[in-house]
Amino acid sequence: MKQPQINLSSFRKTFNIPSDFIRSTCKILGIEVIKINSEQYIQLVKEDLNIENDTILLYAFIESKDTGKIENTKKKNFSGGSFDKCSLLTTEKRNSYIFIPQDQPEVQITKKPKNSIDISSTSIDVRKEEFISLLAEVVSKSISNQHKSVLNTQEELHNAMEKNWLLTNEQLGTLLGMSKSTISSKPDGWVRMGFRYSKIKEGTMTLWKVSQYQF
Repeated sequence: MKQPQINLSSFRKTFNIPSDFIRSTCKILGIEVIKINSEQYIQLVKEDLNIENDTILLYAFIESKDTGKIENTKKKNFSGGSFDKCSLLTTEKRNSYIFIPQDQPEVQITKKPKNSIDISSTSIDVRKEEFISLLAEVVSKSISNQHKSVLNTQEELHNAMEKNWLLTNEQLGTLLGMSKSTISSKPDGWVRMGFRYSKIKEGTMTLWKVSQYQF
């Protein structure tokens, strides 16, 4: 019996995942991408883990949005609650992108992973330059499609301070590359990137006032 496959185009559209993120993450995790009649596919099940690849990719995408990285995915440190939610979502939507080959079409491997990272190990098997390039592509293209100044974060924080803007958990988290839940758990007066963040209550909402501090 032929193994079910995932149509990558249909999968990423189902969960609104950028194509660059899918391509880079498959390469980093060593998920082989094959081409069948001009469409790209991956196997449904990652045999060495006995876990569905669509669940792994969705988990990696959510992790990258929350932390800017996919370190837990690479190390196979799947959080039970989050991974279970991803598994439930992919199970519900799988019929929209699953493909079961009927014949034997011409199959061409288009992105066979080279020097891929074994996610069961914390060691890096690729050269340092290749690893930095791959990781930078995943982070930069999944979080933002715009090229920003290296001092963009400080500039935006200084701008918020000068204009006395009060920032929400989500806004401050976006600026600092942290999740909304992480920001909401921070204490009053915590510091990062040369700025201090003070809690301001506005009804039931918690906002943050940004100020610059001196060493």
